[in-house]
Amino acid sequence: MQTGAVARDKLFNMRMSEEEWGRLEFLTEHYGLNAAGVLRMLLKREADAVQAKARETSKKSPRGKR
Repeated sequence: MQTGAVARDKLFNMRMSEEEWGRLEFLTEHYGLNAAGVLRMLLKREADAVQAKARETSKKSPRGKR
């Protein structure tokens, strides 16, 4: 776990509506994670999906052109 200045540089606050908070609470219970863990998981999942899509798109494009 990171501590000190490094962790503070990566900290952010987020305001959420009651509906968004309810979704986050649902996911924390479902996955057995805290809010930070759920956000990390979802960010990684989405980044992996976007990268996979980009790789697939680049494979389909003609050589030398993107």
